[in-house]
Amino acid sequence: MKRTEAARAGAEKLMRAEAAIDAALRETAELMGLLPTLRLETKLSAVLGQQAVANLGETLAHIVSARRTIIETHSALAVVRTQIGCGSLASGDMDKPGDPPRTGGLHAVPGGLAA
Repeated sequence: MKRTEAARAGAEKLMRAEAAIDAALRETAELMGLLPTLRLETKLSAVLGQQAVANLGETLAHIVSARRTIIETHSALAVVRTQIGCGSLASGDMDKPGDPPRTGGLHAVPGGLAA
């Protein structure tokens, strides 16, 4: 396997891992938001389920930590990519902070038209 192929395969797997962590964060946060709603709708005491809510809060903290470390891993692997001589790899469709917006070659012209 060539270095560029290895770097591309690693980048694709990394992006899937990042997406999985974001999905876990979203789903867990939605569950956290749903539990008080269900409690109120069923007119149950706030005491019921408090341990579950506390556990979810801890779970969210762990997922946020995992998100931070996978982002740090992304940066560390970018260094490795440079060290093995692969330079930049175009993989995925996520814009990075500071990237110019992608327009597919279109740009605004006077009159609100695209060219």
